[in-house]
Amino acid sequence: MRAWKLAELAGEMGGRLDGAADLDIRGVAGIREAEEGDLTFLADKRYLPYLETTRASAIICRDDLETSLPAIRVADPHLAFLRAIEIFSQPPQHFFPEGISEAAHVDPTARLGKDVRVGPGSVIGPDCVVGDASVIAAGVVLMPRVKVGRDCILYPNVVVREECEIGDRVILHAGAVIGSDGFGFAKKEGHYHKIPQIGRVVIGSDVEIGANTCIDRATTGLTLIAHGTKLDNLVQIAHNVRIGEHTVISAQTGISGSTEVGDDVMMAGQVGVVGHIRIGDGAQIGAQSGISKNVPAGEAWFGYPARNSLEAKRLIVHYGRLERYAAEIAELKSRLEALERTYGATPTENP
Repeated sequence: MRAWKLAELAGEMGGRLDGAADLDIRGVAGIREAEEGDLTFLADKRYLPYLETTRASAIICRDDLETSLPAIRVADPHLAFLRAIEIFSQPPQHFFPEGISEAAHVDPTARLGKDVRVGPGSVIGPDCVVGDASVIAAGVVLMPRVKVGRDCILYPNVVVREECEIGDRVILHAGAVIGSDGFGFAKKEGHYHKIPQIGRVVIGSDVEIGANTCIDRATTGLTLIAHGTKLDNLVQIAHNVRIGEHTVISAQTGISGSTEVGDDVMMAGQVGVVGHIRIGDGAQIGAQSGISKNVPAGEAWFGYPARNSLEAKRLIVHYGRLERYAAEIAELKSRLEALERTYGATPTENP
C-alpha cells in the first residue's frame, strides 16, 4: 500500500488542510493505538486526554480543536475517518485466489459470471447462478437453483439453501445459513409433525449478514431482507419475516415468524420479537427488550415487556425506589391503624 500525502487525503475527504501538505501518511489507526506515519481522528471529547499522548503523525478533527498536529479539518471527523479507512484498505477480493479452485465442485449446469472466484471445498449445485466478480470462499455450499448477484462475498462455510436469491454487493460472513427450514410443527395426538417449508429467502442488494446468523425460508412465499439492511452476528430471522430497507439489527436478536420490520429501524443487541406483529419505520428498540406488540413508526421502545422508552425509564426509576415505597406504605399503614384504634375503624369527615 502506497503512502499518501496529507494534502491528497484532505482532498479526498473534502477537508481543510492545516499543516504539512507533503507529510507522508502510511496508514490509519485509533488515537490510542496510532503510531508514527498514521492518520487518526478525534470526534468525541472523551478522547481529548489522548491527544497529548498519541503518536499519530496527523489527525482528522473539527475546526474548533486546538492541536499542534497537522490536521484535516472537517465537519464530521468520524465520517471522514471512515473514508480514510476505505482509502487504505485492500479490496476484500484481494485476499482470495483468482479463478475456480480444483478442489471445488461446480455442477455443469451452474452459470458463473466473469471473474468469479471459488475456493477449495465449495459446492455450487445444479442450475445455480453467480454474478460477475463475486467471491465464493472455501467450504461454501450453494444448493440447487440458488442465485447470487454480482460483487458479492460469501465467506467460508456459508450455506445457501435451494432456490434462495442473493442480490448484488451482498456480504455473507462465515457460517451464515440462508434458507434453513422454518420452525414449523403441528401437534397431533401428542406428537409434533413437521410442516414442509416450501418457500424461500430473498435478500436485496447491499445487505451484510454477520457470522453464524440464520435466516429461515418461508413456509410458503418469502422471507425478505430488503436493500441496504445490515444484520450482526448470531441473529435469528424466522420464516416469513419481512425486514425493510436500511434497517440495522445487532447481535443475538431473534425475530419470530411473520413479523414485519419497517425501513430504517434500529434494534440493539438481544432483542426478542414475537411473531405476527409490525415494527414501524424508523423505530428504535433498546438492548434486551422484549417486543410483544406492534411498535409505532418513529418511536423508541425499551424494556421487558417493551414500551415507549420515556415510560420505561420512568418505571425503572420507580423500581429503584420500591424499598423506600414499601417502608413508607408500612409507616402509613401503622399510622392509619393507630388512628382507627383512636377514632374507630371508619373515620368520618368533618361536618
